[in-house]
Amino acid sequence: MAAPTVNRRRHRLFVTRNTEYHLRDDECVGVRDRKSGTWLRDHAALRLRAIELPPHGHDHVFVGRRIQFWGSRADVVTSAVEAVDRPPRESVGAYVSKLVSGEIVRPSPQPG
Repeated sequence: MAAPTVNRRRHRLFVTRNTEYHLRDDECVGVRDRKSGTWLRDHAALRLRAIELPPHGHDHVFVGRRIQFWGSRADVVTSAVEAVDRPPRESVGAYVSKLVSGEIVRPSPQPG
């Protein structure tokens, strides 16, 4: 008897009219502007948790609905979801969880 297949995928991409919301499980780990492709590092939804997401594999039922994110510092409601997909692999490196906490840009040494 074969072991049951376990879905280990944790990342999903929710697309709205202007924005892509990248989630790991129910946490928003990346937000990107669709028009410019720019990652929005100060978006209010980052690090917030989404409420009532469909289980993996049933994402199609979420098209037309809005994602509601909640947290201690803010609540965010998106515009209607137009599509749900897996994010491209290269997107994962841009997520806020990949940023180095406390990273400081060091000034160039002054000549002589």
